[in-house]
Amino acid sequence: MSRPIVRRFLIAHAVMLSLMLAVSGYAVFQLGRLSSLAHTAVRIDQKMIDQSDVLADAFLSEVRYAGKFTATQATVNYEQYKQFKEDFERCLQRLKLLATSDDQLQHLSQAGKYHVQYGELFEREVAYIRTKQPYAESRYAEEKNHIVDYLLREHEAFKSNLQNSLQQRISSIEEAARENQKFTLWATLFLASLSLILAYWLASVPGNKWVDAVRSQILPTILNLRSFMRWKALGIFK
Repeated sequence: MSRPIVRRFLIAHAVMLSLMLAVSGYAVFQLGRLSSLAHTAVRIDQKMIDQSDVLADAFLSEVRYAGKFTATQATVNYEQYKQFKEDFERCLQRLKLLATSDDQLQHLSQAGKYHVQYGELFEREVAYIRTKQPYAESRYAEEKNHIVDYLLREHEAFKSNLQNSLQQRISSIEEAARENQKFTLWATLFLASLSLILAYWLASVPGNKWVDAVRSQILPTILNLRSFMRWKALGIFK
Protein backbone atom coordinates (compact mmCIF):
# COMPACT_ATOMS: atom_id res chain seq x y z
CA MET A 1 0.00 0.00 0.00
CA SER A 2 1.53 3.34 -1.06
CA ARG A 3 2.33 6.04 1.42
CA PRO A 4 -0.19 8.61 0.12
CA ILE A 5 -2.97 6.09 0.56
CA VAL A 6 -1.82 5.18 4.07
CA ARG A 7 -1.55 8.86 4.98
CA ARG A 8 -5.03 9.59 3.67
CA PHE A 9 -6.45 6.54 5.39
CA LEU A 10 -4.95 7.53 8.74
CA ILE A 11 -6.17 11.13 8.41
CA ALA A 12 -9.68 9.96 7.52
CA HIS A 13 -9.70 7.48 10.40
CA ALA A 14 -8.50 10.15 12.87
CA VAL A 15 -11.14 12.62 11.72
CA MET A 16 -13.96 10.09 11.98
CA LEU A 17 -12.75 8.86 15.38
CA SER A 18 -12.50 12.41 16.75
CA LEU A 19 -15.99 13.29 15.58
CA MET A 20 -17.42 10.06 16.99
CA LEU A 21 -15.79 10.77 20.36
CA ALA A 22 -17.18 14.32 20.30
CA VAL A 23 -20.71 13.07 19.57
CA SER A 24 -20.44 10.39 22.24
CA GLY A 25 -19.13 12.89 24.80
CA TYR A 26 -21.97 15.29 24.10
CA ALA A 27 -24.52 12.48 24.38
CA VAL A 28 -23.04 11.38 27.73
CA PHE A 29 -23.13 14.98 28.99
CA GLN A 30 -26.77 15.39 27.97
CA LEU A 31 -27.73 12.08 29.56
CA GLY A 32 -26.06 13.16 32.80
CA ARG A 33 -27.96 16.44 32.69
CA LEU A 34 -31.26 14.65 32.08
CA SER A 35 -30.52 12.24 34.91
CA SER A 36 -29.82 15.13 37.31
CA LEU A 37 -33.02 16.95 36.36
CA ALA A 38 -35.08 13.78 36.67
CA HIS A 39 -33.54 13.01 40.07
CA THR A 40 -34.35 16.50 41.34
CA ALA A 41 -37.89 16.37 39.99
CA VAL A 42 -38.72 12.94 41.39
CA ARG A 43 -36.69 12.74 44.59
CA ILE A 44 -36.92 16.35 45.80
CA ASP A 45 -39.85 18.26 44.29
CA GLN A 46 -42.29 15.36 44.47
CA LYS A 47 -41.11 14.50 47.98
CA MET A 48 -41.70 18.09 49.07
CA ILE A 49 -45.21 18.06 47.58
CA ASP A 50 -45.99 14.88 49.51
CA GLN A 51 -44.53 16.37 52.70
CA SER A 52 -46.60 19.53 52.25
CA ASP A 53 -49.73 17.39 52.29
CA VAL A 54 -48.50 15.73 55.49
CA LEU A 55 -47.94 19.21 56.96
CA ALA A 56 -51.50 20.29 56.16
CA ASP A 57 -52.97 17.04 57.52
CA ALA A 58 -51.02 17.42 60.78
CA PHE A 59 -52.23 20.99 61.25
CA LEU A 60 -55.87 20.14 60.51
CA SER A 61 -55.69 17.24 62.97
CA GLU A 62 -54.15 19.60 65.51
CA VAL A 63 -57.06 22.04 65.02
CA ARG A 64 -59.59 19.24 65.25
CA TYR A 65 -58.31 17.94 68.60
CA ALA A 66 -57.98 21.48 69.93
CA GLY A 67 -61.67 21.91 69.18
CA LYS A 68 -62.49 18.60 70.84
CA PHE A 69 -60.62 19.61 73.98
CA THR A 70 -62.44 22.96 74.09
CA ALA A 71 -65.76 21.12 73.89
CA THR A 72 -65.03 18.19 76.23
CA GLN A 73 -62.01 19.30 78.37
CA ALA A 74 -60.75 15.71 78.02
CA THR A 75 -57.04 15.28 78.65
CA VAL A 76 -56.72 12.66 75.90
CA ASN A 77 -57.77 15.24 73.32
CA TYR A 78 -55.18 17.69 74.58
CA GLU A 79 -52.49 14.99 74.37
CA GLN A 80 -53.51 14.25 70.79
CA TYR A 81 -53.32 17.95 70.03
CA LYS A 82 -49.75 18.08 71.39
CA GLN A 83 -48.78 15.04 69.33
CA PHE A 84 -50.00 16.53 66.05
CA LYS A 85 -48.37 19.83 66.96
CA GLU A 86 -45.01 18.07 67.24
CA ASP A 87 -45.66 16.28 63.94
CA PHE A 88 -46.31 19.63 62.28
CA GLU A 89 -43.10 21.14 63.63
CA ARG A 90 -40.98 18.16 62.53
CA CYS A 91 -42.50 18.21 59.06
CA LEU A 92 -41.97 21.96 58.81
CA GLN A 93 -38.27 21.60 59.65
CA ARG A 94 -37.84 18.86 57.02
CA LEU A 95 -39.44 21.06 54.38
CA LYS A 96 -37.21 23.99 55.27
CA LEU A 97 -34.16 21.79 54.77
CA LEU A 98 -35.44 20.66 51.37
CA ALA A 99 -36.54 24.12 50.18
CA THR A 100 -34.76 25.22 46.99
CA SER A 101 -35.86 28.87 46.71
CA ASP A 102 -36.37 31.95 48.85
CA ASP A 103 -40.08 32.01 48.04
CA GLN A 104 -40.51 28.51 49.43
CA LEU A 105 -38.66 29.41 52.61
CA GLN A 106 -40.76 32.55 52.99
CA HIS A 107 -44.03 30.62 52.73
CA LEU A 108 -42.80 28.03 55.22
CA SER A 109 -41.57 30.66 57.67
CA GLN A 110 -44.88 32.51 57.51
CA ALA A 111 -46.79 29.26 58.04
CA GLY A 112 -44.59 28.58 61.06
CA LYS A 113 -45.40 32.01 62.50
CA TYR A 114 -49.13 31.42 62.10
CA HIS A 115 -48.73 28.03 63.75
CA VAL A 116 -47.02 29.62 66.74
CA GLN A 117 -49.81 32.21 67.00
CA TYR A 118 -52.43 29.48 66.94
CA GLY A 119 -50.62 27.52 69.65
CA GLU A 120 -50.25 30.56 71.90
CA LEU A 121 -53.93 31.46 71.49
CA PHE A 122 -55.05 27.92 72.23
CA GLU A 123 -52.80 27.61 75.29
CA ARG A 124 -54.35 30.76 76.75
CA GLU A 125 -57.76 29.22 76.16
CA VAL A 126 -56.62 25.99 77.85
CA ALA A 127 -55.48 27.99 80.87
CA TYR A 128 -58.93 29.60 81.15
CA ILE A 129 -60.63 26.23 80.84
CA ARG A 130 -58.47 24.47 83.43
CA THR A 131 -58.86 27.28 85.96
CA LYS A 132 -62.56 27.45 85.16
CA GLN A 133 -62.39 31.16 84.42
CA PRO A 134 -64.91 32.76 82.07
CA TYR A 135 -63.53 34.05 78.74
CA ALA A 136 -64.80 35.23 75.36
CA GLU A 137 -65.14 31.85 73.64
CA SER A 138 -66.57 33.27 70.43
CA ARG A 139 -63.71 35.77 70.07
CA TYR A 140 -61.09 33.08 70.61
CA ALA A 141 -62.84 30.81 68.12
CA GLU A 142 -62.98 33.61 65.54
CA GLU A 143 -59.31 34.48 65.96
CA LYS A 144 -58.31 30.83 65.69
CA ASN A 145 -60.35 30.43 62.51
CA HIS A 146 -58.62 33.45 60.98
CA ILE A 147 -55.21 32.00 61.80
CA VAL A 148 -56.22 28.65 60.30
CA ASP A 149 -57.28 30.38 57.08
CA TYR A 150 -54.03 32.35 56.88
CA LEU A 151 -51.90 29.26 57.45
CA LEU A 152 -53.76 27.20 54.86
CA ARG A 153 -53.34 29.99 52.33
CA GLU A 154 -49.60 29.93 52.91
CA HIS A 155 -49.68 26.18 52.47
CA GLU A 156 -51.52 26.47 49.16
CA ALA A 157 -49.08 29.12 47.94
CA PHE A 158 -46.15 26.90 48.95
CA LYS A 159 -47.62 23.85 47.23
CA SER A 160 -48.39 25.87 44.10
CA ASN A 161 -44.76 27.03 44.05
CA LEU A 162 -43.61 23.41 44.26
CA GLN A 163 -45.89 22.30 41.46
CA ASN A 164 -44.67 25.13 39.23
CA SER A 165 -41.07 24.18 40.00
CA LEU A 166 -41.78 20.54 39.16
CA GLN A 167 -43.45 21.53 35.89
CA GLN A 168 -40.48 23.70 34.96
CA ARG A 169 -38.08 20.83 35.59
CA ILE A 170 -40.20 18.49 33.48
CA SER A 171 -40.24 21.07 30.68
CA SER A 172 -36.44 21.36 30.96
CA ILE A 173 -36.11 17.58 30.68
CA GLU A 174 -38.32 17.52 27.58
CA GLU A 175 -36.42 20.40 25.99
CA ALA A 176 -33.05 18.79 26.70
CA ALA A 177 -34.30 15.51 25.25
CA ARG A 178 -35.44 17.26 22.05
CA GLU A 179 -32.11 19.07 21.74
CA ASN A 180 -30.20 15.83 22.21
CA GLN A 181 -32.38 14.10 19.62
CA LYS A 182 -31.83 16.88 17.08
CA PHE A 183 -28.10 16.96 17.71
CA THR A 184 -27.79 13.18 17.38
CA LEU A 185 -29.78 13.21 14.13
CA TRP A 186 -27.72 15.99 12.56
CA ALA A 187 -24.47 14.46 13.83
CA THR A 188 -25.41 11.11 12.28
CA LEU A 189 -26.22 12.75 8.94
CA PHE A 190 -22.98 14.74 9.09
CA LEU A 191 -20.89 11.65 9.85
CA ALA A 192 -22.58 9.73 7.05
CA SER A 193 -21.90 12.56 4.60
CA LEU A 194 -18.34 12.91 5.82
CA SER A 195 -17.71 9.20 5.40
CA LEU A 196 -18.82 9.44 1.76
CA ILE A 197 -16.56 12.45 1.23
CA LEU A 198 -13.60 10.68 2.80
CA ALA A 199 -14.30 7.57 0.77
CA TYR A 200 -14.27 9.68 -2.40
CA TRP A 201 -11.09 11.39 -1.19
CA LEU A 202 -9.38 8.05 -0.64
CA ALA A 203 -10.57 6.75 -4.00
CA SER A 204 -9.22 9.82 -5.77
CA VAL A 205 -5.62 8.60 -5.58
CA PRO A 206 -4.18 8.75 -9.13
CA GLY A 207 -4.17 5.47 -11.01
CA ASN A 208 -6.78 3.82 -8.76
CA LYS A 209 -3.96 2.66 -6.53
CA TRP A 210 -6.43 2.41 -3.67
CA VAL A 211 -8.36 -0.35 -5.44
CA ASP A 212 -5.15 -2.12 -6.34
CA ALA A 213 -3.98 -1.82 -2.77
CA VAL A 214 -7.20 -3.33 -1.46
CA ARG A 215 -6.86 -6.26 -3.83
CA SER A 216 -3.18 -6.81 -3.08
CA GLN A 217 -3.22 -6.33 0.70
CA ILE A 218 -6.67 -6.75 2.19
CA LEU A 219 -7.98 -9.67 0.09
CA PRO A 220 -4.98 -11.95 0.85
CA THR A 221 -5.42 -11.14 4.53
CA ILE A 222 -9.06 -12.20 4.37
CA LEU A 223 -8.10 -15.43 2.56
CA ASN A 224 -5.41 -16.21 5.13
CA LEU A 225 -7.90 -15.61 7.91
CA ARG A 226 -10.41 -17.98 6.27
CA SER A 227 -7.69 -20.63 5.91
CA PHE A 228 -6.72 -20.24 9.55
CA MET A 229 -10.34 -20.64 10.63
CA ARG A 230 -10.70 -23.72 8.45
CA TRP A 231 -7.58 -25.34 9.96
CA LYS A 232 -8.76 -24.41 13.42
CA ALA A 233 -12.08 -26.10 12.74
CA LEU A 234 -10.18 -29.28 11.81
CA GLY A 235 -8.38 -29.15 15.14
CA ILE A 236 -4.90 -28.37 13.86
CA PHE A 237 -4.73 -24.97 15.63
CA LYS A 238 -6.01 -24.76 19.20
